[in-house]
Formats: sequence, C-alpha cells, structure tokens
Amino acid sequence: LRHCLRNALIAIATVATLRFGHLLGGAVIVETVFAWPGIGSYAVDAIYDRDYPVIQGFVLFTGTVFLALNFLADLAYGWLDPRIETTGSGRRVAA
Repeated sequence: LRHCLRNALIAIATVATLRFGHLLGGAVIVETVFAWPGIGSYAVDAIYDRDYPVIQGFVLFTGTVFLALNFLADLAYGWLDPRIETTGSGRRVAA
C-alpha cells in the first residue's frame, strides 16, 4: 500500500482539485432548487435580471478559484512526489 500510494497521490490531487469545479457548479443548482441564499442563487438571480456586472463577477470569481486550486495542486505535486521538479529551470534532463 505504501509503495503504490506515493504514485497514486498525483492522480488523487488532480481529481480532487477538478472536483471543486463541480462543487461550484453544483452549488448553483442546489441553492436554486432549495431556495438557499448563497453565491449560486445570487448568480442565477443576476442572470434572470440581466445584471451583467454581477454575472461577470461570478464568472471571474469562480474562474479564479478554479485556477488557484489547480495551481496549488501543481505545486503540491512536487511535495507529494519528490521525483517531480518544481524549480522550472526550463531544461530537460535525460532520464
């Protein structure tokens, strides 16, 4: 288990961060169906009211959160598997 977990953590980190995008999208549906106040229902109300600055802010916010989480996952790859370089030297090293 210990030996395969090290290699599997990279895939787990990738899938976990991509799932946050689904959670943000699911928040819109859940808040609309159950009439809960939140950023998702606020965005849906803005779409119905054609409030473009709010829609732009929602898209910018969700995109920024998604980008930041994926960036943190990329940084975590070097910590999870020390064989991966995170220095960004730009040189390719032959294996």
